[in-house]
Amino acid sequence: MTLGRECVLPARQIRSAEEFFRAFPGVKDVFIDGTERPVQKPKNLRRRKKMYSGKKRQTTRKGLIMTDETRKIGFIPMIKNGRRHDKRLLDKVDIIRYIPPEVTIWADTGFQGIDKQHPNTQIPKKGTRKRPLSPEQKQENKIISGIRITVEHAIAGIKRLVV
Repeated sequence: MTLGRECVLPARQIRSAEEFFRAFPGVKDVFIDGTERPVQKPKNLRRRKKMYSGKKRQTTRKGLIMTDETRKIGFIPMIKNGRRHDKRLLDKVDIIRYIPPEVTIWADTGFQGIDKQHPNTQIPKKGTRKRPLSPEQKQENKIISGIRITVEHAIAGIKRLVV
């Protein structure tokens, strides 16, 4: 269901707004998230350091996934080493400039700063110890997370398919 009836792989590169609409026909919302897959530890120490993810505390490969409201995955760029940050991967791919302003981007807190690149972006607010979130902000974050769950389900579908 994640790959659709055609069972074809999603786009690896999107270089124009036309390619974006070819990958996501008639889309109003796009969901972006990063995912990590554990890999066997390389014997080469330099490669092992590059692939080590401090977040997962193991050697991983990291990739981005972009889906629409129906959990159809339209864009998966090349998978990179686990050390890279989600936002850095997104900046390297440079897809944000091809997404039209009328399309809403839903992302998690790993993509802080994306709202400066795209005017129509929804990201949960972050709280700090000195400035905790208000109850209204917490409620808004729950609503955003409830809407963003579609990309998490798409990632789970891919991981079930691969394993």
